[in-house]
Amino acid sequence: MGKPMPLKSNSGKSFQGSIVLGKGFILTPEEAHKLIAKDSRNKEVLFPYLNGDDLNNSPTQKPSRWVINFFDWSEEKARSYPDCFDIVERLVKPERDSYDETKNSWNKSVKTNWWQFGAWRKALERAISELDQVMAINRNTKYLIIDFQNSRNIVFTDSIIIFSLSTFYDFGILSSSIHDAWAWKNSSTKGSATLRYSAGIAFEGFPFPDKSNIDNIKAIASKLNNLRKSITLRQEIGLTELYNLINTRNVSISGSIINDLNQVRELHCKLDEAVLTSYGWNDILLKHEFYEIDFLPENDRIRFSIHPDARKEILKRLFILNQQLYIDEKSKNSKIKTKSKKFINRENHFPKLF
Repeated sequence: MGKPMPLKSNSGKSFQGSIVLGKGFILTPEEAHKLIAKDSRNKEVLFPYLNGDDLNNSPTQKPSRWVINFFDWSEEKARSYPDCFDIVERLVKPERDSYDETKNSWNKSVKTNWWQFGAWRKALERAISELDQVMAINRNTKYLIIDFQNSRNIVFTDSIIIFSLSTFYDFGILSSSIHDAWAWKNSSTKGSATLRYSAGIAFEGFPFPDKSNIDNIKAIASKLNNLRKSITLRQEIGLTELYNLINTRNVSISGSIINDLNQVRELHCKLDEAVLTSYGWNDILLKHEFYEIDFLPENDRIRFSIHPDARKEILKRLFILNQQLYIDEKSKNSKIKTKSKKFINRENHFPKLF
């Protein structure tokens, strides 16, 4: 197989979270609430701060910390929030002052604008401004776990990839074994056990199916999302721990969680079949079962997954589809440019009246 190409249809839909660059920006919830109680205006620059550990290991998948955010504001405007500005000036500025600005332009920028994040994701904020929820994934993760997050009044860390997608259809596609196989193939790994999810080829190159079988995918995906959240809250475990149990053949615990795990597995099977149908690839036999995955570490290879042969066939077809869609998009773009040139050329032949 050759190299997958980024697709225009996926462009501008995935983003890395903000690089804060300074522990002084970060607060405990208690510290943040105390500042808000002192002056309600402080709420305008204080936000819950979600990191990858919260996403994968918190039973609620909610932020455990808060952060001071002055966006891309001027120093004068930031100073109008003295309680928060004083914290940043005291704890962040000395660290930024130590940066050697002669090394690169970024050092110079963050040293000059020390009250701002190292990189505040303005494009992300624009992309999700009209969405009530978005989807997110930990950039470094044992399992490909997509989760819905509130998009309002929250700061995502750079350890998270955010998708400006909000439907259960998209959640279902990205949570399927079809996308999982593609992501592991087209991302790097940290060691061999951790997926370093690539927002480039893993997402931008992923060839989504045409929007058939939408209602079925949405219904299954909604059930999966609700069931997972219910289990993590009841059992007080994170999503990674939940999937550790799902991928264990003989779970050494008893009680209602056994039934929960079987339900999650069943929903994943149904979701994979529904997504496969949307591609029109029903001839592929998924054969969900516990298999050894050869690219994982020897001591942790067992996964509840699709058959390795099915994985290989799906990857082959996804690559072919990626190439076809890339060529189609390039062709359409070329035709648009040609039409535009013809229009301009016709204008040039009009007689000049004035």
